[in-house]
Amino acid sequence: MVNFDFKGIRISAVVSMERCTYKDAGGRERTRFDRDVTVAVHFWDYILMYGDLDELAFVKGILTYFMQAYWKRSSKEGSRIDLNKALSRPEFNDDREALCFAAKQKDKKNYLHIWHEKNGETLNQVYLDGHEVIMLDIAMGKAINLMTPQLAHHVSEPMRIFR
Repeated sequence: MVNFDFKGIRISAVVSMERCTYKDAGGRERTRFDRDVTVAVHFWDYILMYGDLDELAFVKGILTYFMQAYWKRSSKEGSRIDLNKALSRPEFNDDREALCFAAKQKDKKNYLHIWHEKNGETLNQVYLDGHEVIMLDIAMGKAINLMTPQLAHHVSEPMRIFR
């Protein structure tokens, strides 16, 4: 289980085991346990789609990009990081909602600004320094690594081997 809660950003991964009983080719009853992993990432009230690798990879990519740019520019005082991205959803009930990321600089130090925006209004926001971005990146990586492919329970055509 992964449980991360920092400045309104919550990441959790819960594993549940499901018992499956089946008969093997010899007619003997066998039991196996299927692992079901639920990954949930919340940025305040903005919830990344459960198990949606696209959104998780988008956020993880931003964190990795910021960290690489941060360390490259740490020796050059005042160097800005060019980062301004948003993860937006299709409109639902005429609401436009987005999770936005931007690199900001204050007192010659770079910060990652993350904010939740709904209909153009900022609901929640946080500024993370390099260390805090690393912490968030580690938690995201752990949650993504726990994800497993879904097992398709359907009978398919037997595989044909061509020679």
